[in-house]
Amino acid sequence: MTTVPIPAMDAAWLYVEKKAAPAHFGPLLFMRCPEGEPDFVQTLSTHWRRHRQFAPPFNYCLADSLVPRWQVLADSELDMEYHFRHSALPAPGGEQELGILVSRLHSQPLDRSRPLWQCYLIEGLAGNRFAIYLKLHHAQIDGMGAAKLMARCFTTDPAARNMAPPWSVGPRGARTESVKPNPRDKPRPKLTELLGSGARQVNQVSTALRTLSLQAYLKRKHDLYAPYQGPKSVLNARISLHRRYATQRFALADLKAVAKAGDAKVNDVFLAVIGGALRRYLLEFALLPRLSLVGQIPVNIRPADDDGLGNALSFAYAPLGTDIADPVERLRAVERSTASSKVLQSHMGRDALQAYTAIVLAPYITEAVLNLGGHFRPAANLVISNIQGPDKWLYFNGAKVEHIYGPSVLFHGQALNITLASYVDEVNIGFTACRDRLPSMQKIAVYTGEELTLLARQLKCSLPSAKEKATKS
Repeated sequence: MTTVPIPAMDAAWLYVEKKAAPAHFGPLLFMRCPEGEPDFVQTLSTHWRRHRQFAPPFNYCLADSLVPRWQVLADSELDMEYHFRHSALPAPGGEQELGILVSRLHSQPLDRSRPLWQCYLIEGLAGNRFAIYLKLHHAQIDGMGAAKLMARCFTTDPAARNMAPPWSVGPRGARTESVKPNPRDKPRPKLTELLGSGARQVNQVSTALRTLSLQAYLKRKHDLYAPYQGPKSVLNARISLHRRYATQRFALADLKAVAKAGDAKVNDVFLAVIGGALRRYLLEFALLPRLSLVGQIPVNIRPADDDGLGNALSFAYAPLGTDIADPVERLRAVERSTASSKVLQSHMGRDALQAYTAIVLAPYITEAVLNLGGHFRPAANLVISNIQGPDKWLYFNGAKVEHIYGPSVLFHGQALNITLASYVDEVNIGFTACRDRLPSMQKIAVYTGEELTLLARQLKCSLPSAKEKATKS
């Protein structure tokens, strides 16, 4: 039996996963069928169901061992009836109907006795469209790894055909036989180099932890935030297994125009807009905390040439300005905090960042493993991810990828996740929420769009998309 070790940060996802808080995520792709191919979806379904070659991690299953390890399965051992599903939407086949179906599919945990993935091909979207929902487990791949997987599986050539499905490609590209490198092929580092590198990492981590403790906890400097500084809110109760999923789209040009007008970063504009939307939502239900909600923001530390397996993330914490009524003042508060977090982590290399992240997250991971989330003050009020997607239009066998979303992970104590995925000239925002904790959560998606318009108005900025609509009309 061939097995593969599971790194500690990946294995943590297996321990924090609970019955009501499964640790899987998207992506969700909106696709348009090629012109003149009315049977495209059925043909694709037949082709994919017969394609039974599996690349890592799609052929990895949890091994029966005391130490977490992946067992590498033979192609014949995977059950396509479980891993690949063909579904259809009820009429009229709009985004609302798709959201209801994806909410139901996203509520179901993956079977740990099998490889941790499923792929849903969903037909019936109006306008000659269909959707692909690929359910992946965070123990095997993170958001940026999934983005790289999509880049390998799809092409910028609309004429390309006979393309392999995602499970046959994998994040590393075309499947190849595993070859163990010869240790003589690469010179071993000298002992002095190893000791010097280790000492630098220890110094970097200790300096960052000392700064975080002094400024965020002891001096309570409000520009630098750390875990457990956000207030308890309705977003931070125990959750059920039931999910709600909603979407919103921005023109990338609109975000950039507002950022330029406000002399701010695009990501800071997005966080401030989310803060405004959450403020409105919580005020409407008379549930707005006095202190600002704090977002946990994943930071990608994966090198460009990384193969995409596992997790390569650090985290920053920033207030969303939900305690501030003025949109511009809210943006400035977000700016100051994210700038402080960047300075804190800017002097650390990847290994030091991973060690720092493990130490900072240790109390939260322990809380999640012990199933205590939702009983105490939260480490953060919600997770807000920003995933950089492809900058060119993608196709699969001639079908165009129109939008890319990311249904994500919830935990006890975090009933809302917001994931932004950029794609060519737009940003696609997905809102994953616990159905039983956040009533009418679709309002948050609506308010997000309205808050961007409001911030633009305050900054006296004209949105390019509004000009384009006016020209067309």
